[in-house]
Amino acid sequence: MHLSYRLLASHCVMLLLGAGWILPGSARAEDPQRTSYTLIVANNASLDPKQADLRYADDDGARYYELLAPQSQQAVLLSVLDAETQERHPGLAARTRPPTRAALLEALQGLNARMAADKAAGRIPVLYFIFTGHGQRGAAGEGSVSLLDGPFSRTDLYKQVIAPSTAGLLHLIVDACDSYFFVNSRGALPVGPALGAAVTQHLAARELERYPHVGVVLSTSKAQESHEWSAISAGVFSHQVRSALAGAADVNADGRVEYSELMAFIASASQGVEDVRGRLDIFARPPLLDRSAPLSDLAQKSGLGYLLIPEGQGGRMWVEDTRGVRLAEFHKERERALVLGLPAGRGYYLRTPGQEARFTVAQGREVVDAGGLSWTALSVASRGALEDAFRDHLFSVAFGPRFYSGYVASTGAAPVTLYPGPDLSP
Repeated sequence: MHLSYRLLASHCVMLLLGAGWILPGSARAEDPQRTSYTLIVANNASLDPKQADLRYADDDGARYYELLAPQSQQAVLLSVLDAETQERHPGLAARTRPPTRAALLEALQGLNARMAADKAAGRIPVLYFIFTGHGQRGAAGEGSVSLLDGPFSRTDLYKQVIAPSTAGLLHLIVDACDSYFFVNSRGALPVGPALGAAVTQHLAARELERYPHVGVVLSTSKAQESHEWSAISAGVFSHQVRSALAGAADVNADGRVEYSELMAFIASASQGVEDVRGRLDIFARPPLLDRSAPLSDLAQKSGLGYLLIPEGQGGRMWVEDTRGVRLAEFHKERERALVLGLPAGRGYYLRTPGQEARFTVAQGREVVDAGGLSWTALSVASRGALEDAFRDHLFSVAFGPRFYSGYVASTGAAPVTLYPGPDLSP
């Protein structure tokens, strides 16, 4: 009998308890040479008086910080948290600075110094540069994002972030209107059924190719309504990305989330949404230097705890903490196990459309087995047409090896190695 996903999950638990991650035919523990750093810029404010401020960019920044800070040697959050966000994340405001140009450049300078020291010591520093907020495209076609004191343009991005970076790998994640033009050159965004191929071809001749250590994950949605969801107080794209990074996109149970897995996960999550206001245009490309570079790696030691959802449990699920913050959402195939990384030191609910189960992750590296949780009935309130579209259809398509295989075959993305499920033949 082949190794099943349940057995892979047991290997996962061995890792999480410190024994090292064992895969069929190989052994892979954490990489002691890899170090991670995170810089998050989250800004609700718009520089255009005709453009309304966002409501949840600061919430997204806070949630990215809580997920990535326990995995990072240093994490910096530049944001002005509104009163509601400060109430949800007590104490976090004291660790933030305003999202201004001076604060951004100062943070980059400090992170680059630490990453240069890591390189000198033989380590591979990885930088996550995340922006969530307003984006815009000027008359000449150059994109920019909004800082508190002015625009930060595509030229600024290359000259002040990418070119001087001492990171061995740089993951650039942008959730903003017109974010494609913030990373890529002037000109019209390719449209039509071959959007992905056209964007890839467009990128190949542009400046990003000069930086093979840089990977990008972009939302190119133009409508504010389409990428903010009041039911979860977050941006839909950022919510999907965080869910993927927490482990929901780990299709082959190796503890890593690669670019192809994240892309397929977001495609499956959005596939059932028919309301045009809820549709997102997504583009992602891994670093050319290493197309298999993980965006997330649960094998790295961190302060996260873990929720194991075993084989046999499936359907649409989400995890909220006792503050009402939704951390991860997914539609799980019953045939595979799933492990999620969650911030430690708080209580959680694992929820489905009809039930919920309470659990606590008391400390980092703790593993909670969802197979042993007690479930109670859950009632869900409707919030309107678009809320219903997201509630009923977002994450309505199951994500697993079957969807993933079809997705990578249709896009040409570099695939991960899939491991066989149980042999059910007599």
